[in-house]
Amino acid sequence: MDPSKLFRKAALEKLSSPERLDELMHITSPAGWLALGAIGCLLLAIIVWSVVGTISIKVTGKGMLIRGESVLDITSTTSGRLSEVLVRPGDFIEKGTVIARLDRPALRLKIQNTRDDLARLESQGSRQTSAQRRLLSRYRSQATELRRKIATQEEMVAKGLLTNTTLMRTRAELTAVEQNIAQLQAQQAGVGNRVEDVRQQLKELENELEATSNIVSPFSGRVVEVAVEAGDQVRAGSRLVTLESAEKPIKAIIYIPAAEGKKVRPGMEVYVSPTTVRPEEYGFMLGRVETVSDYPVTPEGLRRVLRNEKLIQELTGKTAPIEVAVELLLDPTTPSGFAWSSSKGPPMKVFSGTICTGNVTVEKKRPISYVLPIFRRTLGLS
Repeated sequence: MDPSKLFRKAALEKLSSPERLDELMHITSPAGWLALGAIGCLLLAIIVWSVVGTISIKVTGKGMLIRGESVLDITSTTSGRLSEVLVRPGDFIEKGTVIARLDRPALRLKIQNTRDDLARLESQGSRQTSAQRRLLSRYRSQATELRRKIATQEEMVAKGLLTNTTLMRTRAELTAVEQNIAQLQAQQAGVGNRVEDVRQQLKELENELEATSNIVSPFSGRVVEVAVEAGDQVRAGSRLVTLESAEKPIKAIIYIPAAEGKKVRPGMEVYVSPTTVRPEEYGFMLGRVETVSDYPVTPEGLRRVLRNEKLIQELTGKTAPIEVAVELLLDPTTPSGFAWSSSKGPPMKVFSGTICTGNVTVEKKRPISYVLPIFRRTLGLS
């Protein structure tokens, strides 16, 4: 058999050809060089970014958008059942506005009984006064007549025409008539005093009804929450309505766990995300730290600001957090009136009372600062 038929032609040619030492070897293809260049550029970009770029270190907390330092509660000054509630969330009210009315049936019954007593006294007094006036007129006529009689008798006694005993008897009659007049006048005064006393009592009861049944707002502001409705039984001190100041700007009050909150300082950058706005679509509200509480906030301090036990639990849990007040940056060109990390933010207003999340930038580091310690430990230089 022909050996050339047992092997492939290419293999025979390779065996028969001498070493090609004068030709260059192709170690890397052009595509390989392109990939190697791309990797080099990427590494160079990473090195440059690690030197000139920054990584933001942030702490996060939950809070609420609020006007002023805290919300304001309107409470009931007495116990009773609400007959009507006159305000709704979102209403703006002035100081002195009646926000609700209490039904005071016991007090109303007392007022009605007092009115009945007054009417009866006035009726009795009117009848007595009419009779007393007639009797008083008769007594006064008798007294006038007796005084004239005494004057005549005194002249007759002086002339010896009349005994002194008769004069003394006439004087005694005048004294009795004058006593009757004084008694009638005292009775008239007593009836008038009783009527006046009942009138004063009625006025005081009516004032009490006005003061305790009409619940009046001691503040001006916007109604944030109405905690009751008509028909509810309330006690003295019960919270009825929560207001916020209508004059002060909206700010964010953020509660951060104490360990992380101690890193926060006034002036730091804050990104605020209201729960009513999708951050992936509209971005974050821009703000800066205004104040930071020196110590963790007590439960009493939280109630003063939030006025809502469930909200306190939701925002702070069981820990005592650091309270951070955030000034929100304004931008009149946006629909909300605030500056956003996106160009315009959401196409709507943002209202106080909205729950939010706040991210506070507490530090900015160069990426290389994370790598250098690793190299030092690896090389044993630390």
